[in-house]
Amino acid sequence: MPEEANIQRPEGHILTELCQRVAAHYQRRGTMDRDFVTALPWLSFVRMPEPTVLNRGMLQPSMCIVLQGRKKMLIGDNVTEYGPGSYSLAAVDMPVSGQVTQAIESAPYYGVRIDLDSKEIADLIVSLQITLPEKQHEASNAGAWVTQSDEALQEAFLRLVKLLDTPDDLPVLSKLIKQEILYRLVTAPAGSAFWKQTLAWTQGKGVGEALAWIKRHFAEPLKIDELAKRVGMSSSSLHHRFKALTVMSPLQYQKQIRLLEARRLLLSGSLDVANVAWLVGYESPSQFNREYRRSFGAAPLQDVETLRQMGVTL
Repeated sequence: MPEEANIQRPEGHILTELCQRVAAHYQRRGTMDRDFVTALPWLSFVRMPEPTVLNRGMLQPSMCIVLQGRKKMLIGDNVTEYGPGSYSLAAVDMPVSGQVTQAIESAPYYGVRIDLDSKEIADLIVSLQITLPEKQHEASNAGAWVTQSDEALQEAFLRLVKLLDTPDDLPVLSKLIKQEILYRLVTAPAGSAFWKQTLAWTQGKGVGEALAWIKRHFAEPLKIDELAKRVGMSSSSLHHRFKALTVMSPLQYQKQIRLLEARRLLLSGSLDVANVAWLVGYESPSQFNREYRRSFGAAPLQDVETLRQMGVTL
């Protein structure tokens, strides 16, 4: 009971009902799996019955609101711990570290996640001619951050989750509610940074194009001068703007993608460490081992064995 008393629960009737409805979906389906994919492919729930270790991964463009429990996220050197009503928002693919810090079986961590599409958001901004106030709170210059939701946004999420109980209404009404959620994300106090980064991403030039190229060619040698020329920028400008958005240099970003892919391949169990190192772009297995340990806190095989014991799949 003392442990349960310390769990941070939803604040306010909207979050409380939202949390209860998400928990009911797990109960009705008879599953206690971590991830729950709903009838809407872009809407999912997260449940954690206990705290997790700090784990590194790729945060894709998405928004995830915490309903119960607490979570910690490390973006670059910035560590944020947050609880019910707060949400993480990512405008671009971002390597981050995160962990659930507060959860128990009788009061699990619950979250609701929406996958975001930058083009969809940009089209909404243009079609509705959304303009932002000149002075707005800038949450961050980086491509991901954490901020607090208001009741209007929480209420839109509640209506969306309620809609899952009327499948015939999903095709039409879910799109309208999603548009409302996107509108509220863009016009929120921290929305100007999200607005700017979304529009910049959809332009298909500069940093956005560099990010896309690195993701497609992460196993290839990366030369900044050649990449800058490819995307029509100077090397110094690319480095500066890339780091402002992703909180790391292009080379650091490539390394994180390589290591995350290596972790996924090792967890599949079909390849040994040396072959995985070569496949993701390392010429030296010893260098791969050093950088893997530095990133994940353990040697490759030890780390993968720990993940398997925890039931983690990538």
